[in-house]
Amino acid sequence: MPNTLEVAIVQHRKLLVPIFAMLLVGVAVPLSVPRAHGDDTNETLNITGLLSRDSYDSYLGTYVDAIQAGNTLTFNVIFTANSYVYQRNLTMGVKFDLMTNFQNTTSDTAVYAGQTLTVTLAYQIPVLTGQYTGLNLQAHSWTLELWDMAQGATWNANAYCTDYNYAPPNIPAMCRSFSSNGYPYTYHSLAVYSNPQSSSYNSKLQASAIISSLNSVLGSTNSPAPGTSSAIASLAQANTQMSLGNNAYSLGDFATAQTDYQNALNDANAAQSSLATIGGGTDTATFTSIWLESVAILLGGIGAILVGFAGFKYLRGKTRALPSYSPTTPKA
Repeated sequence: MPNTLEVAIVQHRKLLVPIFAMLLVGVAVPLSVPRAHGDDTNETLNITGLLSRDSYDSYLGTYVDAIQAGNTLTFNVIFTANSYVYQRNLTMGVKFDLMTNFQNTTSDTAVYAGQTLTVTLAYQIPVLTGQYTGLNLQAHSWTLELWDMAQGATWNANAYCTDYNYAPPNIPAMCRSFSSNGYPYTYHSLAVYSNPQSSSYNSKLQASAIISSLNSVLGSTNSPAPGTSSAIASLAQANTQMSLGNNAYSLGDFATAQTDYQNALNDANAAQSSLATIGGGTDTATFTSIWLESVAILLGGIGAILVGFAGFKYLRGKTRALPSYSPTTPKA
């Protein structure tokens, strides 16, 4: 007969079997749950119409996506339907912090199983007049929502935007949301630029590229190459104007910044142009100086040859005049 210890071991083994079974079920269930999108497999947001993306604005003190006031911002959501066979009806709306309601697309977009298409919504940024005069003095947040619901239906603005995971025929209205600071979409708050700000950005962008390139060539601590004096002077002035522009912009003096950045660009272009003049990179004054020095050296060399020849003739004549001199008899 089995002893007491053997009986206890068998009973413990019988108890462990259902426990392991429950653990395996607990591990397997999450892996078998479909992704939490009842009508699609993927959606991607792209935005067009921006002046810049992910650029640092020293006045606002943060990274922004920028657009010039009065221009149109276009939101494009690429939507791929899943394999459930039914008609999806998509509408889309956007709301900025300066708005009280969503601005929506004007009609539904029908999407069927496995189909990929783009839902587009354009929004014109207000010009900086009237109530929108100070729109450029702060960064703005936005929220974009894509709705899948019955044709002609209206999304409840107070409803939570939820993307359910139900299969036909029990599919409720669904919503997915994008925002200016939402992961994983790498968009930022929106900066609305005035004309001087937009011009400042463009001039600074161009000047910075030229200055950076010239600094790497002319900014050496070694003695400057012959003929680069004009370029170095213009480059120094460009760097000064760039610093002035940066300071003015950070203080909100956008008109002065616009002038300073344009001056920086003009000086940078002048520095670049001076490297493409006479002598394959030599300014006119320095080239003339180098030419005169070269001619002087050449003439000095010729003069030395002539002096040497004259000295030889003189010594030869003096030798002939000596009493002890007797000319050499030519050989027959």
